[in-house]
Amino acid sequence: MRQPSPALHARPLARTRLLDRARGWLAHPLVHHPLVRRITGYSAGSAVAIIISEAGFAGAYGWGHSGTTIASAVGFLGGAVPNYILNRRWAWRDRRGRDRRSEIVMYMTVAIATFVVSALVTHSAEGAARHLTADRSLQVALVTAAFLAVSAVFFVVKFVIYETLVFTKKAESEETMAVELKLPRRSSNPRNQVPLSTSPLPTQAPASAGDRAS
Repeated sequence: MRQPSPALHARPLARTRLLDRARGWLAHPLVHHPLVRRITGYSAGSAVAIIISEAGFAGAYGWGHSGTTIASAVGFLGGAVPNYILNRRWAWRDRRGRDRRSEIVMYMTVAIATFVVSALVTHSAEGAARHLTADRSLQVALVTAAFLAVSAVFFVVKFVIYETLVFTKKAESEETMAVELKLPRRSSNPRNQVPLSTSPLPTQAPASAGDRAS
């Protein structure tokens, strides 16, 4: 009878060890820290937004033969909207310090600043690419790389701004008030308070004549 290969036994063992390491890493307290959770959610949302934004910029500039300003606008519109929705759901879903209107206004201010910087940088990169090469595809690659570099720089800058200015916490007084509103209030009037025990107190029987004489 043919004996099973030792490699067949080693594969399940290696898979089990890998799963145990993954469970141990996921159970680490640092993984569940709120800041780590926000960074993870922000990174995932930004990755989705950058892919959409890069595709829009490359499509408008490369295939559409538009200028860098229009291409930057297409990339801006393609990434800003999903980025806000994903950041609100994945990274800062517990931050409700501002009303929705002022939060969106501040978010759009940061996004427009990013758009202006990316338009200026890609315009300069376009001029430099034309001096470097006459190949259109290589020019598109260089300008798109410049647009990606701006997105990478603002990746860190925007997280700091979102964390400290845009998606803020509620004031401690507001949080305390919200907790107090959820708790049942106890009346200060003694008549309205329910006694702890409604059973009558035990009464002592009167002493008999024999007990008195003794």
